[in-house]
Amino acid sequence: DLYRIKDISHCLDKNHWQSKTWLAENLCELYNHDCGKILIVGGWYGLTAYLLRTFWPEPQMNIVSSDMDPMCEQYGYKLFPDYDIQFKTLQVNDKLDLSGYTVIVNTSCEHMEPKDIQYIIDNKDKDAWVAFQTNDYYSIDSHINCSPTLEFWKEELGSMEWFAYAGQQPASEFNRFMIIGK
Repeated sequence: DLYRIKDISHCLDKNHWQSKTWLAENLCELYNHDCGKILIVGGWYGLTAYLLRTFWPEPQMNIVSSDMDPMCEQYGYKLFPDYDIQFKTLQVNDKLDLSGYTVIVNTSCEHMEPKDIQYIIDNKDKDAWVAFQTNDYYSIDSHINCSPTLEFWKEELGSMEWFAYAGQQPASEFNRFMIIGK
């Protein structure tokens, strides 16, 4: 399956590795707990989950990587078989039950409808953290929710109660934006 080979290769490229490491480092520093339950929405093949597991190797930190593509679940278990990561096939627009999660991560907000991101904010537990990333790379058809600037995106997420971190990371052709908070 040439599509799948290209897709997995893309998911592990330098830009994705850097942006997800950036998230894992900052989230680990800010969310200073040694246990909890992390849900990664749009987790693709599990790179974010793997990087989070390297920062939280303890089994009391439950990490779930979800994606709407059922093949991501299958390949996730093959790529990261011994890292105590649970892979699930889920869609945010299925009205997920977000209760019990202490952190919800989405590194691909540019691929999601704004209403689905808002659903996460509105339906997470009150004290649950979120760590979101998007970018200003409009030239990809599946990028349906880019933001021109970090400040613009922060205003769009204005229903969040508190921002612990807001930052920008340059990539080769675009800027990636990250917000961590509640």
